[in-house]
Parts: sequence; C-alpha cells; structure tokens
Amino acid sequence: MKLSAIRSVFGQMLIQASVALLILLTPAWAQGEPCVPSPAIRVQLDKIKVVVAGPSDFDRGLAPLRTLRQQHPSDLWVNERYQDAVQQYGIEGHLRRLTEEYQVLSMQHPDELTYSYLYARSLMGRNTASAIQQMTEIIANHPDFAPAHQSLAEIYSSSAFHDESKEKTERERFLASCPESSLQQRRTGLPDPSPLVDEAEHMLAQNGDPERVAAMAVQGIREDEWRLQRIRPFDWYSVAYKRQAQRELQAKYWRVWSLQVRCERRAGRPEKAAELLAVMDQRTASLRSSDPAYWDVLSTLARLYEEGSQKDMANRKLDSMQEFLTAHPDPTRAAQLAELRALSEKSDQ
Repeated sequence: MKLSAIRSVFGQMLIQASVALLILLTPAWAQGEPCVPSPAIRVQLDKIKVVVAGPSDFDRGLAPLRTLRQQHPSDLWVNERYQDAVQQYGIEGHLRRLTEEYQVLSMQHPDELTYSYLYARSLMGRNTASAIQQMTEIIANHPDFAPAHQSLAEIYSSSAFHDESKEKTERERFLASCPESSLQQRRTGLPDPSPLVDEAEHMLAQNGDPERVAAMAVQGIREDEWRLQRIRPFDWYSVAYKRQAQRELQAKYWRVWSLQVRCERRAGRPEKAAELLAVMDQRTASLRSSDPAYWDVLSTLARLYEEGSQKDMANRKLDSMQEFLTAHPDPTRAAQLAELRALSEKSDQ
C-alpha cells in the first residue's frame, strides 16, 4: 500500500476516534432529547386543547392526548403533557392509574432513562417525597439529565416543599443544560369555588323559576364536589387547606338544601318541602360539637321553619341557639339571636 493511502486511512481512523471521544464526552442529555419538542411534535401538541367540565368529561377530554401518545409512546414531551392533563383534571382513581401505568412502563423498560423519569414525575403532587428521592437518584447517575433538574426545581418552588437553596441549585443546573429554556410552575387546574349557588340564591330572591333555581344550585354543588376531589389526593395542598375546603363545601350543602326547601314551597309542593326540611333537621345531630357550623345550621333551620309558619319548630331551634350561646358566649351571635326572635315576634302580630 502506498504511503499516501496509508496516511489517508490513518487520517480517517483518527477522525473517527476523535468523533467517538467527543460523543463520550458529550453529556448524555445532549445526545438524547433536545430541550424543546421537535417541530413536528410541537405542532401536534399545540393543536390539542383539553377541555374537561367535570368527572364525566375526563375520558373524552383527554382522548386526543391519548391518541397522540399511542402514536409517540416514548416521546418525553407527549408523555409530560399527558401527565399534566391527568393531574390537572383527574381525581383519585385517575391519578392512581396514572402512577401504576408509568410504574409498569419503567419496569418494562428498565434501561430507558425516560421511563424511569416519567414514573418518578407521575408521583409529583401525590407522593412528592418519593418523587424527590427517585429524581435525586436519577441525577446522581445522570447529572446532565435536564428534565429531572427541572422537576426538582418545580418541587422546591412549591409552597408545600419550598426550599430556596435547592430550588436555586436545580434551576441553575437545568438552565446550564437548556440555557434558552425557562422554568414554569405547573398549572394545578384548580378552579375557584362555583358561583352557581350564589347565582341561584339571587335568582330565587328575584322570583326566578324555582325549577331552574334548584337545578342551578345542584350543578353548583357538583362542581364544588369535583373541586374538592381534585384537592384531596395532592400533597401540594396543606392539611389545613383541605380541611377548610371541606368546611366550605359542607356549609354550601346547607345553602343548597335550604334553596331546595324554598323552591318546593315556591312551586306549590309544601309536603315535599316539609320532607326535605325534616331530613335537614335530622342532620344536625352530627354537628353538635362543631363550631361554628352547628350555630349556623340552627339559624338556617329557624328561618326555614319560620318561613313555613311552623312556629313550634322555629321556637325550638331558637331555644337550642340560646343553649348553645349560654355555653359559648359571643356578642355577635347574641345579636343574631335577638334579631331572629324579633322576626318571630313580628310575624306573630
């Protein structure tokens, strides 16, 4: 072989070796997924608008994302978008199935980093402590895996798991791998409490159709039930916040039941109204140790009995309020009781 040919072959081998060395020295994340979805995936993701109005809409609303995930089962960005949608709109059963699904995928693909990460990510919000542990293990073995740094930064920026120092560290590591990216706090998708019960009360006060008022009130309470179901499974929310949400929903139930009684009376069905009111009265037994719920319920029942000209029952509730007030003195409540007694006496005249 001529010397020039030998030099040519040697040169090619040297170039190949240099390329191989460069690949070995390149961070694993840089060899894999980019810091943003591919143009083709981005176009498809941008086309999908997830709209879920209630639990019954969940499967229909997420159907386009499920279809896209079937077409691109290993795409990181498609799976992240799917996880976000489930966590945004799902309740306990949906969230449990999500974690189980990604746990199975991680076991079926033990050597694929993406699936290990997606399983850890599926735990965020429900078992965040485990998510932190698994994310930490991932970056211990793959320090340049940017998505794990991004997820940890998101966790440490949340109010429930806030750690300013760790958030700063993880954010810097993420931006070092993806300098043109930005960290965004995950949307919880938690709506405000439904305004429909307020609107129903206003409509009834304006002599609105009782059937429509009752239907609106029931729809409002259903929306708030769904809202509470989207709070309970998540450790993003504190125990105090969950308890407050539960108390607010309980108070709204009594408002809805009161509306139903008044609507039945307005619709000319006093017997049905009396049945509903009797059920409400029976429910007070479970609230005797609850303050201020018990006081508020007694006040509600006293007004409803007074409106229905059931004087004896109304007076019994007023007497119960007096007993409660004696055990728990409060000037504001004393004024409320005086007002209710004045209304009762006025109606007697």
